[in-house]
Amino acid sequence: MKTLRKNIGSIVWICKPFLKYGKVYIILSVCISAIYTPIDDLIYVRFPEVMIDMLSAGRGFALIALVAVLFCIADFLNNTLRKLSRAYFTKKQAAIEVEANQEIYEKARELDYRYIDNPQYYNSYTWAVDEYAKQMDSARELLITLSQCVLSLAVLVTIVGTLGPWILLIEVVQLFLHTRVNLKLNANMIERKETLLPLERRLKYFHRLFYMKDYAADLKATSLGSHVLAAHRETGEQRVEKLGFFALRGELWNVVHEVIFFATQLIIVLYLAQSILSGRIAEVGMYMTLLLSFYRLDTRIDILTNALRDANGLSMNVEKIRAFFDLKSQIETGSEAKGFVPERGSFSVELKNVGFSYENSDFSLSGLNLVIRPGEKIAVVGENGAGKSTFVKLLLRLCDVREGEISINGRPIREYDVHSLRGQIGVAFQNTNIYAMSLLENISLYGEVSERALKEASAQLGLDEIMEKNHMTLLSQLTREFHEDGVLLSGGEAQRVGLARVMSGEFGLLLLDEPSSALDPIAEAKMSEAILSAANQTTTIMIAHRLSTIRDADRIVVFDRGRICECGSHGELMSLHGKYWEMFTRQAENYVKG
Repeated sequence: MKTLRKNIGSIVWICKPFLKYGKVYIILSVCISAIYTPIDDLIYVRFPEVMIDMLSAGRGFALIALVAVLFCIADFLNNTLRKLSRAYFTKKQAAIEVEANQEIYEKARELDYRYIDNPQYYNSYTWAVDEYAKQMDSARELLITLSQCVLSLAVLVTIVGTLGPWILLIEVVQLFLHTRVNLKLNANMIERKETLLPLERRLKYFHRLFYMKDYAADLKATSLGSHVLAAHRETGEQRVEKLGFFALRGELWNVVHEVIFFATQLIIVLYLAQSILSGRIAEVGMYMTLLLSFYRLDTRIDILTNALRDANGLSMNVEKIRAFFDLKSQIETGSEAKGFVPERGSFSVELKNVGFSYENSDFSLSGLNLVIRPGEKIAVVGENGAGKSTFVKLLLRLCDVREGEISINGRPIREYDVHSLRGQIGVAFQNTNIYAMSLLENISLYGEVSERALKEASAQLGLDEIMEKNHMTLLSQLTREFHEDGVLLSGGEAQRVGLARVMSGEFGLLLLDEPSSALDPIAEAKMSEAILSAANQTTTIMIAHRLSTIRDADRIVVFDRGRICECGSHGELMSLHGKYWEMFTRQAENYVKG
């Protein structure tokens, strides 16, 4: 009973998109398909009996022909209605699948950043992407099948129960045995999916390595290709072994199904033969009806047992899909997600004894205290792993501090509507993502860009040079994901586009995480001048490794092992002969050498 309630609950849950996006569709598809089957069964078992009885009784050809025509017209109309309706059902089903996938992507976008590095999250996401639309369609087919079986069984049981009640008892026993076998098959199917999913996800990763541009050079210039091929073969062999094991186990249970069918069929055929010989079935037409009803009933029971198996399997699949949708977010959609909308203008930022640590990691930020005034230009420097990028994530509220507090414009960051807050923070990262869209769309990710702002950004970052070099316009498509003539940008050109996204908008805060690492020294110097000049009135925090580019920052903040160890202007920090002096001096020596 518990299993039944769980199965029903799963079917109701997975059918929600139908109720949300296609109520008429699901009602019509179930009703039309459900009515078709019992009518088809009735015609199938009664038509031969009526014709045989009429011929045995010596009826005239005209009457026999009329009855035959009526049966055939009924069968024709029944089949035609179902087939014409399928065109509408196919189109509507595709539309609902689009909406269902939208729900998955929206859910993924709403989940907190902490899930991104969790392998279990990727398994749940992959399961949802692969199975959501499939299981929705399975639920619809299941509803149709159950409706068909209920109505068909009502018709066939009435016929068989009247003529051969012992057949019903045999069929009930058969149904029970099939149901038990199906439970074993479902458990095998789910275990198979759970075991193979990590292996298949890994194989897809190897697949990406061999066709994405990001990895092409390493594959050709290093031993990466050999390592990947070896890992691919090992993973593939593991998948083959597991697949073979589950396939064999599943087919053995299917053989048990066949044994049950064989035994049932033999018993009933012998029962009918004995009934004819003993005179319990006297009329040929009645015998024909009973025999056809048995075979049809057996078919429907087979379909019903498979449907019950599918219901159980559907429930198991839906549980895993629901696990993805049940993931909770505190930052993106939690009770604190909605709040104040920040005022327009440059932000002030304050960190009060801020501490943060990642799960399953020894790294942490601790004791961060910093006040940044509106319009101030702050440079952040430090060795790799010192905490600079984590500092940016905290300001974007991709993660929440574990202790202390971050305030924007004097208000705790948790009190702001997180999406409105991020809408006023422009971000440019070291690895700029270029998307399969036009150049203008790539620049306008934060919103519509005015012509004036676009011209200013173009002049500062040399976008005109990029367009001239690549013979393109603002409407030209980037990447060759979907267009053979799409433009492929170099790393430096991609970074300029990334900078244009933030330089052409109006923000309260700019966060620039090594945005010029792929630029040549001249382009980097121009970029730094534009960002650190008085013309830029936006509060700006720029992470940099090349210290020569941030000498003119209002203040330089030095991170070391998760703490702020120094803070001041370039001149002040150089006079301290501390961490910054050591880093700057070493870089300067490298430039002077040779």
